[in-house]
Amino acid sequence: MVGLNSLFDIARTALNTAQQALTVSGHNISNVNTPGYSRQEAVLTERPPINGQPGMTGTGVQATSIRRHVDRFIEQQLTVSDQTLGRLSVSRDELFRLQNIFGDSNDQGIGASLSEFFQGLQDVSTSPGESTARSVLLGKATQLASSLNQASSDLTNARSSLNFQVSQTITEINSLTTQLAELNGKIITAEVTGQNANDLRDQRQLALNELGQRIDITSIESGTGGLTVFAARGQVVVEGDTHRDLAAVASADNEGLFDVGYSTGGTRTVSLDRQITSGRLRALLDLRDTTVQGLQDQFDRIGATLSNAVNLIHRQGYGLDGSTGRDFFTPPAVTTQAGSANQGTAAIGSGAVTANSLLTFHDYEVQFNSATAYSIVNTTTGATIRGNYTGTAIAAPSSAAPLSIVTGTNDTLTVSVDGVTSGTITLTGAASPGQSYTSGAALAQEIQAKINADTTLQTAGLTVSATFDTATNRVVLTSNGTGTSSAVNVTGGNARTSLGLLGGTSTAASGTYSDPSTLIFDGISVTLSGTPAANDVFRVNSYRDSAGNLAVALTNPAAVAASSTRAGIPGNNATLLQLVALQHQQFASLNNTTLHDAYRSTAANLGVSAQTADREQTAQQILRDQIDTFRAQVSGVSIDEELVNLVKFQRGFEAAARLVRVTDEMFDTLLSLKR
Repeated sequence: MVGLNSLFDIARTALNTAQQALTVSGHNISNVNTPGYSRQEAVLTERPPINGQPGMTGTGVQATSIRRHVDRFIEQQLTVSDQTLGRLSVSRDELFRLQNIFGDSNDQGIGASLSEFFQGLQDVSTSPGESTARSVLLGKATQLASSLNQASSDLTNARSSLNFQVSQTITEINSLTTQLAELNGKIITAEVTGQNANDLRDQRQLALNELGQRIDITSIESGTGGLTVFAARGQVVVEGDTHRDLAAVASADNEGLFDVGYSTGGTRTVSLDRQITSGRLRALLDLRDTTVQGLQDQFDRIGATLSNAVNLIHRQGYGLDGSTGRDFFTPPAVTTQAGSANQGTAAIGSGAVTANSLLTFHDYEVQFNSATAYSIVNTTTGATIRGNYTGTAIAAPSSAAPLSIVTGTNDTLTVSVDGVTSGTITLTGAASPGQSYTSGAALAQEIQAKINADTTLQTAGLTVSATFDTATNRVVLTSNGTGTSSAVNVTGGNARTSLGLLGGTSTAASGTYSDPSTLIFDGISVTLSGTPAANDVFRVNSYRDSAGNLAVALTNPAAVAASSTRAGIPGNNATLLQLVALQHQQFASLNNTTLHDAYRSTAANLGVSAQTADREQTAQQILRDQIDTFRAQVSGVSIDEELVNLVKFQRGFEAAARLVRVTDEMFDTLLSLKR
């Protein structure tokens, strides 16, 4: 009887084991197309034998576990590939979309408008007295301004769209980290009781890969089966069954656009923008704050350079109606911003342009090392500014109204350059009525030559550059020294009043702040008031929003200044010829390129970036597919293999059932012996 009972037990375990193995094969078959599913296998082993005669007797079979076929190295490679692919896919799509802004394929872009504008200037220069050509010129100028306006608007909308995607991606990341934490809890609960959480692990790995598509991550699995996930170079976002959410935090330093915030447990969040290295979020931040912002800055510089260069020349000319000193385009304006992290109470005013000819269209920062010590840094070049002295407006010298230097009356200056005071500098004058200077340029040349000829300054190796700004009618002296102590000041002389150098403003590269202080540098004037603190920063530039705000300032075609003199109206076209020549002029603000070349370079660089992103995305997709193939070889379900397993375990089940019937018949035979 004991032997027959053992046979029944062996048959029972064989039936149960075959059934479990069939269930696992059926589960594999049903999930053959399930994303992220890993093939499972019932692990069969012998049951522990029992002691007997003539030796140990077997007790059947058992399924000790259900194994999940997975290669952790391949899974990690897949996660890393998803991070890179997530970044490149977004970059590629958005860069190709941005190319639509340029519209040059149908001759409707900014390049075509620039050409039309200069052609309009050429047409007016051919017939300066004709009003029709002037009207056409204003129309073409308006079209050029409109093209730049539209490009600026499109880029602003692109940044807003990317900013929304940043917020949406952060929401998706938080949803995935919540899901990972929940799966962690379920896996730990299941496996601590000895169960296999294979399906839960597949779901967790799939969620992990989806998280990697959005942000760079690393993970470590604990002994209990829980996964700790780090994002953005080591920030914990999932630990066991808990998670930390990221937040979209409006940045005061970035026009209210979102930073990726991470809570460290305090009241303030820490920005992770610089720590994020890959994934969709990195691409969105780069596109929003580097690519699109760079395009905006370039279009703004083109707009500011165009309007400033045209205005400087146009203001010197005369229209058919006799008008002069008028701007053709709306002039550039100064924008200022206090750093959001500033701790002091100091504020910065809106700023103004004091010398259009000196504008660089660079970015500047007024940086405070203490409450009283400041430095002005050109953040575009990384150098401190060159100290200067900016005079007040005077009547612009001309042939009709020259500025006279009278010997002994208004012919001397005393100048301090980088801390070294000159001797008495005597300008070239004459007895009353004096030496006549008929242009600001001639006056500036005389001042510069005489200052640089001073023996005291020559011995110290110090020189200055003198400029007369024709837009604001100011004399500006700039030190050629590049050190942090560079400064220029006009300290004496009887020529100060007539040259506008008596009530001017001296601004050093670094200096001592007093409340309030007006700082004038590179044609820009800003006023600071209040009490700053160490490390406070104030940002200044003169080109922001120039493309979006560009407009034609003239409404009357007769006001277009073609003549260089009032007497030359209507046939003189010297001013217009200077304007036409601007299309071939190279500008330092545009990296020493022309207006056309600056625009073409911007378009070409974007096209190259788009093509590069396309190639990189294609290459990464091929690599990802290869890794996915390797994973399929290890973790994928083979229908043929599973069909073989079905037949195999079906036969085993049938054999076990046959063993039950045989054992039952043997049992009946034994019982019949006692009848």
